[in-house]
Amino acid sequence: MGSAVLGETTITGRGQVTLPARGLREMAWRRGDHLLVQKLGPDVVLLVRRPANWTESFAGRLTEVFGDHDAVLRYVQGERAAWDE
Repeated sequence: MGSAVLGETTITGRGQVTLPARGLREMAWRRGDHLLVQKLGPDVVLLVRRPANWTESFAGRLTEVFGDHDAVLRYVQGERAAWDE
């Protein structure tokens, strides 16, 4: 994921910001999409499109930490077996 300047905007008197059309096209963001706003620093804000389905969005992530699906199932089965001992 690279970074690129996609335009410039101004905060209105009502605290609103219009995103540049070029950026919206490149991101494939559409009218009605919900954006999450996260403060990263005193002058940095991150916008992320809210996923339609959180479970599907996060499925398969962090496999480098927890292993793949089969590894997690083996771990859970081992833990459950230990409960019966």
